[in-house]
Amino acid sequence: MKFIAPLALAFAMLAAPALADHHAAGEATVTNQMEFPADAEWKHSFDAGPSEAGKPNGSFARALAFIRAMEAEGVDPARVKVAIVVHGPAVFDVVNDARYGEKYQDADGAPMRNQNYNNVADLVARGAEIWVCGVAAKYHGVGNAHLLEGVKMAPSATAAHADLQRRGFGINPF
Repeated sequence: MKFIAPLALAFAMLAAPALADHHAAGEATVTNQMEFPADAEWKHSFDAGPSEAGKPNGSFARALAFIRAMEAEGVDPARVKVAIVVHGPAVFDVVNDARYGEKYQDADGAPMRNQNYNNVADLVARGAEIWVCGVAAKYHGVGNAHLLEGVKMAPSATAAHADLQRRGFGINPF
């Protein structure tokens, strides 16, 4: 028994380099084998948690990537429905530059601009629903007037997710 722990540690140390780059880029042919029926409607929601100040929120990028991937597979864009529920400090990721700059400043103290604007505008233009948790918004001092065009306020993130699920939206697990 006293040799098991050292052996396990040795194995872990030897395996670590191989496991570390399991996501390393490689060359491979990838062909889609999933079917996308022409009459299907694709309803998918994303949960947007906090991002780093001055950087785009990855949840918006993932939602756009989903839309683009479906379009690349020939799915009619009108049949792809996306929703994003924004909560916690991420409420600042969907506000105008004035409110964003009140919250975040660069190293010199200058107001930062909201780097999510283009992704949010692109999502809204593609018909995405973007819902802000009203509880988090109130806590962080973000009102309806601060929201970017097309972004809407929900009573809470929980209520927004419940309504989306009621309407048939799945939720992205990551």
